[in-house]
Amino acid sequence: MGASSEGIIHKIGQIVVLVATVYLQLFVFTLPLLGIFSLAKQLAPAPDYWQLRWDSMVSWVDSNQRIVFGVLPSLISGVAYWSLGSFFLMLDFTGWLSEYKVQLGTNQPPSPAKLGKAIRTVLFNQIFVGLFTGLAAYEFVRLAVGVPITLDQLRELPSIPDILRKLAAFIMIREIIFYYNHRIFHHRWFYKRFHKQHHEWTAPIAVMTLDCHPLEHLLCNLLPTVVGPSLYRSHPLINYVWFFLITLRPVFTHSGYHLPFAPSSESHDFHHMVFNQNYGNIGIMDAIHGTDAQWRKTASFQMNFTYFNLMPARQLIKSSQENKLKVKLAI
Repeated sequence: MGASSEGIIHKIGQIVVLVATVYLQLFVFTLPLLGIFSLAKQLAPAPDYWQLRWDSMVSWVDSNQRIVFGVLPSLISGVAYWSLGSFFLMLDFTGWLSEYKVQLGTNQPPSPAKLGKAIRTVLFNQIFVGLFTGLAAYEFVRLAVGVPITLDQLRELPSIPDILRKLAAFIMIREIIFYYNHRIFHHRWFYKRFHKQHHEWTAPIAVMTLDCHPLEHLLCNLLPTVVGPSLYRSHPLINYVWFFLITLRPVFTHSGYHLPFAPSSESHDFHHMVFNQNYGNIGIMDAIHGTDAQWRKTASFQMNFTYFNLMPARQLIKSSQENKLKVKLAI
């Protein structure tokens, strides 16, 4: 077998592993929500209790689809963003859990002036750009196909398998669009005029996740997120789960912390350090295009996993390497 064939097989293997890992993470991190749904169903006084409660709201939802599809996703996203962002900001200012920082000693605390500027930008993007995009997406779907969802479709609560199928599709759609749009914004012309603002944070923090030019927020953050729900015309409850989860993940990856039981921030933190690696969200498009090749040779790549141990990731890697060395010496 030639070297080129081996390289192709190796690349396919990387992509398969990444896809499997991403969807395993999706399942793991939606388990709490699925558990709540299941528990609520079990504790209901009658099998159709929640369906009847939902039926009582359907007429209002149907007559207020502009709010349901255009406004509420932005509100849910905002609550998720500032709840998790405030937690990490508390860590930044108190120094708690500093042993889990990816770039040790950075932004503890962050510059008040820089932080204030970032918060103002984020609020502008969320209130004006975010709400505008949500309403525009609703109007686009309404003009194209009538209404995002019919009354009969709205009346039926989505099943857990349907939620997982839709989320899986949304993830891939978002990854593809985000990757290419993000790479375009790294072109010299776009970078200088738009994207440089976001990369002023070479060591990112959670609340600066949306600290970017409004055009970048529209094309890189919002557009990839709303395309999936718009194409599938999915149930609003699926959309709310999607917007909640897809808001939390970037906040984690920009947090500057690699905490146990949480998504790894190593990949995107490395992107902020070197600029020309890891353009995607979940790594699949980077593996296809080879824009993670340098990163794969670093210690950051070795630490890029979700772990279930209270020891910081760098100590886990160091301990693993020491154990391997002991085994070799013993042999």
